[in-house]
Amino acid sequence: MTDSTHPDQTPGVQRTAMMWLLTVIVVILSGWALRATATVMVPIILAFFLTLIVRPLDRMTAARLPSKISWLGHVVALLAVLLGLGIFISCLWIAAEQIVSRFENAGDMEMLSGLELGTENDANDGKITRLEQAYASAVESLQGSVWERVSGFANGVVNMAGTTLGGLVLVVFLILLMLIEAPKWREKLGDFASHRTERKLETGLDVFASRLMRYLITRTILGILTALLYVAWMWIFDLDLLLVWGLLAFLLNFIPTLGSLIAGVLPVIYAFTQKDFSTAFLIGSGLLVIEQVMGNFVDPRVQGRQVSISPLVILVVLVLWGWIWGIMGAILAVPITMAMIIGFSHFEPLRPLALFLSNETCMEDLDRMAEGERT
Repeated sequence: MTDSTHPDQTPGVQRTAMMWLLTVIVVILSGWALRATATVMVPIILAFFLTLIVRPLDRMTAARLPSKISWLGHVVALLAVLLGLGIFISCLWIAAEQIVSRFENAGDMEMLSGLELGTENDANDGKITRLEQAYASAVESLQGSVWERVSGFANGVVNMAGTTLGGLVLVVFLILLMLIEAPKWREKLGDFASHRTERKLETGLDVFASRLMRYLITRTILGILTALLYVAWMWIFDLDLLLVWGLLAFLLNFIPTLGSLIAGVLPVIYAFTQKDFSTAFLIGSGLLVIEQVMGNFVDPRVQGRQVSISPLVILVVLVLWGWIWGIMGAILAVPITMAMIIGFSHFEPLRPLALFLSNETCMEDLDRMAEGERT
């Protein structure tokens, strides 16, 4: 009896293995394709997400105006987008400018080398120990390697203003076209798709847009609060570049997990080169406490379960999309994963994958999340 069922089972196992193999191949090829087309895909994805966010504002404004000037709704939506992008880019540019001016100043460079000179003089007088000399040597080496790279990166940020402006113009133009074409695309969808499919797509887009808006608002509020706490703590120890550390804490807050780690490590490295070891340790300890409180207590209570993504999945997608699209990929990783979860949950063959990516434990909770019943 076992021999008779074995031939029937083998083709099924082979088909399953072949399906998984093809899936892995498709995922790998898709990743390389997305990476190769980053110049095109990143503006399109960013414009699509921003369009979903500002479309309610567009429709609300147009509904309150006469039909002849309803196009002003597009103008209001675009102004909101420009305001948000302008604030984000300005913060990045100001932080880069502060770093460039800080380390291109001759007096500051003398201050950086002052520790080395002072160490040599004191060593000649026999006033410091070999341990202190080793510490000073380590600081000197760290200054030479870290700040050369940091200053070079900051110069790159300042010098790419033209490229950023060109990309911004493309994104804004795409948003305008998407706002104008949205009603027509809805009619096209209703013409060839079934009512059930159309309803699923509309529900998914509405839920995703709502959750994306709340996600951005929450990240903004938490970023401002974290930046203020960081600056207040470092001000106690009279650390330089407080504006830079505050802006970086705010900006990197939009990259979950890894962003907060980078925002905390950079000022500690700077404190290590400018202060003594004990001061740098105290600064790092305080920033760690702030991050733990914000990440484990404040963030879950403010944001709730609206993102509903597994923490492990968040870390994996950050690394994956960061490899594919760089910094923009890391910023867009969570919104893209949110869109995948909501979209997959509405189609039966993809529902297990949606449950795997989410932070839910059963299909019923996944359905409530996808329908917008959970905040």
